[in-house]
Amino acid sequence: MKEEIKIIAGISAKSSLKWLSVMLTGNLFTLICFFVILFQNVHFAGGGHGNLYAFITGLFFSNICGFILFAGAPVFGALYFVLANKTAAQYMLHLTWKNKVFSSYIDSKVVFLVDKLTSSNNWAGKASNAAMFRLQLLEANRNDKENSKIKKRIIGYVFKKINLDDIDFSNPDLKLSEIVSIKLNNFISDAVKPSSLFFWLLFLLQLGLLIASQFLN
Repeated sequence: MKEEIKIIAGISAKSSLKWLSVMLTGNLFTLICFFVILFQNVHFAGGGHGNLYAFITGLFFSNICGFILFAGAPVFGALYFVLANKTAAQYMLHLTWKNKVFSSYIDSKVVFLVDKLTSSNNWAGKASNAAMFRLQLLEANRNDKENSKIKKRIIGYVFKKINLDDIDFSNPDLKLSEIVSIKLNNFISDAVKPSSLFFWLLFLLQLGLLIASQFLN
């Protein structure tokens, strides 16, 4: 038990570090692009204290790549936040599977949440389709006070990814927790390897825009 707790603590730390590395790298580069464009094109603002409208208008018509990097900085920051969450979730799933603690750490909690949801008095008859059932699972996960934030993030990620469309909700003998557990393990075994593809695509897009903006100055 102590060894398992140690492994899980290590997995949580590594996943948090992965999240931090994506956030810091992406947002630092976004800030660099923002200030490079700002200082290289500050003349568009005019004299004195400058004019933001004149700056943005001048940048838009003279250097569209620079305009995208400057005006789109908050969007790029938000995208890196989304990617950091996704990457950390994938990485944690990969490590729990690799270290053979997935069943006790994630799968058992998922089964518990499904059983708790389906046994509640106000649940009967409410889940008539996959979309509704998925929403109820996500809500139950968000409201679970026993789970850590990172575990909630992982379980929420899995609930959004697994296919629930082929479940017959009209079957009175249906054991939903068993079906969800099987689908969960099938999904993990097929998609357990984390990927940084979207991070690098976004990073290279910004880099390409930055290089192109230099030729437009």
